[in-house]
Amino acid sequence: MDICCEISTDSMDPNTVCSSYHQLNDKWVLYNHLPSVKDWTINGYNIIMKDIDTVEKMVLLNRALPENMIKYSMLFYMRKGVSPLWEDPANKDGGCFSYKILNKHVIQVWRQMMYLISGESLASDSSYNKSINGITISPKKNFCIIKIWLKDTEHQNPQLINNIEHLTKHGSMFKRHGD
Repeated sequence: MDICCEISTDSMDPNTVCSSYHQLNDKWVLYNHLPSVKDWTINGYNIIMKDIDTVEKMVLLNRALPENMIKYSMLFYMRKGVSPLWEDPANKDGGCFSYKILNKHVIQVWRQMMYLISGESLASDSSYNKSINGITISPKKNFCIIKIWLKDTEHQNPQLINNIEHLTKHGSMFKRHGD
């Protein structure tokens, strides 16, 4: 059995490059929403990739995402079954942490956060990780806002989020989805 698979960014189909897979604990879906689209129902979102259930699929996707897509469109990396809407039953009783990330660091921070959330290791506490429904990114003029969406308001301590270079916990705000 292969322990390590060579990852190719030429193909988004990991079945063609890997003979064994490393299952994630959950499935993930990557959505995007263009800033010019005013439809904030689920119809305004496009699915870039669904059923992200292996390390190999996630790495292929993360490496293949164009930098301009990360910087200039709104991305939502969510657990399968949780839509990128605050009104979703899995989100409505929760909230999010918001972080301001300068454009020169946003690619590195977003990619690192995708790796960590997929591996259920964005936070240092396992119950905290299970409360995380997804991460989102929204472009602004010279920076982006990255949010960590939580299914409940039980975990509001940003210090439990693992250290990520250029993701400053100081000044991060928790906001309930209903507020």
